[in-house]
Amino acid sequence: MVSASKAARDAKRAAEGKPAKKTVASKSKAGSKAASGTTTPGELAVDADGNVLPDDEQPATKDMDEVKRLAAQMDKHGLSDRVTTGVLSSLKQSRDVKITSASLVFHGRVLLNDTTMELTYGRRYGLLGENGCGKSTLLKAIDMREYPVPDHVDIYLLNEGAPPSDLGALEWVVREAENEMKRLDDEAERLLEEEGPESPVLLDLYEVRFFQR
Repeated sequence: MVSASKAARDAKRAAEGKPAKKTVASKSKAGSKAASGTTTPGELAVDADGNVLPDDEQPATKDMDEVKRLAAQMDKHGLSDRVTTGVLSSLKQSRDVKITSASLVFHGRVLLNDTTMELTYGRRYGLLGENGCGKSTLLKAIDMREYPVPDHVDIYLLNEGAPPSDLGALEWVVREAENEMKRLDDEAERLLEEEGPESPVLLDLYEVRFFQR
């Protein structure tokens, strides 16, 4: 129970715009929470002095960052856990991609060794294999362009849903489409300058750009 004298002191400090002093019990409670690193649901973590920790130091934020890191197959330094090798054997301007001497190692486990990887324009491919054999790891390596895939080849990896955003579903899709249209325009300008108007890749870009309008 708060004494009358303490209540008067707190009221005086509040009138002067000063925060009320923490009691030994409150400091002890805050210190124990900070030491244990635990919080109740909906409660923010605090340090030993009872101050709220920054957003990037909150347990929930750290847990989410850890989940993202593991999903991306990266170590604590942000480096890929995958080791890849490969040589682009097809023409750089070609729509078909052929990579020879392709290898893939994940955490010391050899998934591919001296393999030829061919992706022919217009064809569809599927990966079949047991769980844990490396299907997702291979797709992530391709998506991160750890193999020498030419820049004009678009790569999309549907690994998870859209990230949290203040935009509605339709607005988010429209924004992403606008960003992709701008990227195609920039790539078309680059090809026009470097290879001229007869570039086969440029003609393909114009075709894609036309159907996206």
